This record gives sequence, C-alpha cells and structure tokens, in this order.
Amino acid sequence: MNRPSLELTVAINHAVRGPDEWFDEPDDLDRVRRALDAVTEIDEPIRASATLAYRITRAQGFGEANKRTAFLVAKWTLDHNGVDGGRLIPPDDRQFADLLVKASMGRDVELEIVRLFRGRALGLGVEPRPVAPTRSTGREPHGR
Repeated sequence: MNRPSLELTVAINHAVRGPDEWFDEPDDLDRVRRALDAVTEIDEPIRASATLAYRITRAQGFGEANKRTAFLVAKWTLDHNGVDGGRLIPPDDRQFADLLVKASMGRDVELEIVRLFRGRALGLGVEPRPVAPTRSTGREPHGR
C-alpha cells in the first residue's frame, strides 16, 4: 500500500498555508511522524485514510492548517491506492470537516471517521479490503 511520507505531508501543509499563517513557533514534526506511523500496519486504504485524517488533525503538529493537511493527506492516500478520493471525500464535505474540528479539540472521533468513509465506500461500490503490494519505489514508508 502507498503511504504518505513525512516530506509529502510537510509539502502539503506548506502548500495550503496562507502567507499570514506562518509564526515563529516551529512545526513539531515528531508529532506528525507519529501520526503517519499509525498506519504502518494498516493495509486497507479506507481505514488508513480515515486514521491518517484523525491522527494528523489530533497531533496538531503544524503551526497552522492541520485540518486542511489531514483532509488532503487522506484524499492522497485514497487516490494513490485505487480509490477515488474525490468521490469519497468531496471538497465541500461538511460532515468530515465537522469531525476534524472535533478531533482538533481533543475528541476521539477516529472510529466515526472510519465508519463515515467505509459507509461512503460501500455506497460507491468500493469494497474496503487490503491493497495488493506494489513495486517499491526505493523508499521505505514515510520517507525513512
């Protein structure tokens, strides 16, 4: 299964931050790395995507744009594992956005996000199942 690297996650965060969202506090990339590591053993893209969305948001490892980063990393994970992330997570997804807000406030909504994604996947005819291994790109998971 294709998993996002720390470098990709940081690049996404930098791309979505506005010019007024940069502060003197450095990002806590150890928190971000631990969030990414949460899916090391998950081989099912829908579960991995939901888990990443929750964990990145909950970690609050970036000075700004944690929820936007989590949204895009979740979509990237789906898109790079054979699931149309744009159909599963539409751009104006209020239900998912509300769950990310709750996660950012410290609420444990990980299973709610997993259930939301799985329910949508079934509605789209996508079976939540492990993805067959792909050829290595020469990089280990998470850019290590």
